[in-house]
Amino acid sequence: MFTLVAKRRRADAATAEAAVAVTNKNKERRQRAMAAAATLLGTAPLAQAVTSPAKVSEPLASPGPWTWDTSFMQYSESERISVSEPQIGVRRNLGDDRALTILATVDTISGATPLGTLPATQNTVPHTMTSPSGHPINPDIGRVPTSHMADTRLALNSSYQRPLGSAYVGTFDGNVSKEHDFLSLGAAAGLDRFFNRKNTTLSIGLSPEYDIITPNGGMPLAYATQLAPGEFQGGRSTKYVLGALVGLTQIINERTLMQWNYSPTYENGYLNDPYKLLSLVNTQGDPLSAIHEKRPGSRLQHSYYWLTRYNYRDHDVFSLGLRYFADNWGIHSQTLDFTYRWQYHPQRFLEPHVRYYHQTAADFFRVGLLNGQALPDAASADYRLNAIDGVTFGIRFGWTLHNGSELILRAEYYTQTGESSPNSAIGDQRSFDLFPTLHASILQIQYSFDPNRFFEKKKPSLSR
Repeated sequence: MFTLVAKRRRADAATAEAAVAVTNKNKERRQRAMAAAATLLGTAPLAQAVTSPAKVSEPLASPGPWTWDTSFMQYSESERISVSEPQIGVRRNLGDDRALTILATVDTISGATPLGTLPATQNTVPHTMTSPSGHPINPDIGRVPTSHMADTRLALNSSYQRPLGSAYVGTFDGNVSKEHDFLSLGAAAGLDRFFNRKNTTLSIGLSPEYDIITPNGGMPLAYATQLAPGEFQGGRSTKYVLGALVGLTQIINERTLMQWNYSPTYENGYLNDPYKLLSLVNTQGDPLSAIHEKRPGSRLQHSYYWLTRYNYRDHDVFSLGLRYFADNWGIHSQTLDFTYRWQYHPQRFLEPHVRYYHQTAADFFRVGLLNGQALPDAASADYRLNAIDGVTFGIRFGWTLHNGSELILRAEYYTQTGESSPNSAIGDQRSFDLFPTLHASILQIQYSFDPNRFFEKKKPSLSR
């Protein structure tokens, strides 16, 4: 299962780290559904009005009712996970400001992922471990144990937008995502209300989701010992998610736009990762056995977002986004995201990007548990619930072609760090690097076009 998410992936719902987005897909599905609700914002077209490049003045054919968007992204971690993601989307203009959008996504993931167990010591290295999915693992002394994983996710999203009177726009969304051990069904609905000659937009959105989890081998019992009798009970479980969004977009003046969003999300049901384990260790730090994690059965999250865009020198645009996130698991995060779109040519732009992310650990995060002591109410060694710092540097290059189509190339480099030797480590574990620095690269190509103008030839210039 893609024990992961998206992303980004952008819009308001994409604050999770790139690495988290590649290792926590469950949350990504919810975030993509919320992103659909976020697109209900009048902010999308308003933002485009601020950031669109200058168009060539030569005459072009009238735009057709269809617009196609294609994308391919490659995410690669050093010695860890690799993800390939092709996407294809089509938008149909139905007239009268009505539009239908369909987006298909395929995610293919493979590579090594941390189990949550602690490194082997000199006393335990001869022993062979087995991952929850059944793969044998031969741990090295001092090296964080990992297990190979591979999966493919298929996702389909459909969105319909239409005006509801002169001052309202409604958007209705449905999505489905399937992996070999996971099925997610979601929907989203939102409403935009325009004020002040459409310089002010109030947006609300609601996004319910229903997930079915069927992990390999069955549903592990919380704190059950790996490979022991009674480790699994039943073959499936479920989770319910309800997200909401309240946003305000304001055009400050002809050069400045601001957006404020608040996004609460409530999850209830099976919130454990069925493939994550914890180590029981002795006082010397030797791993004695592995048990399955236990997380709370509900989670309430709050996300606050502020975006400012400023049009500089007619066509260049500064964008600064700030986000604060908190939940009742004890996780707090802050995100700073900056881009500068340099429109150095009427048809081409460069956009440097810098992003910083900081996250505190969940209250129930544990490096490991001391054998023989009473088990806590909840505990997980999943590094995504630990304290994290992440930095992203990148750049995008965009080129608007003569027929109105657009080609965008994106390259980013990401590093993720954490506390390598936490105070809670026991015995020999204090001498190991329990949070190795993660390095990742992101390469993406996007191409958008109007088939009505796709084969259009460039008009000869009449000037001499």
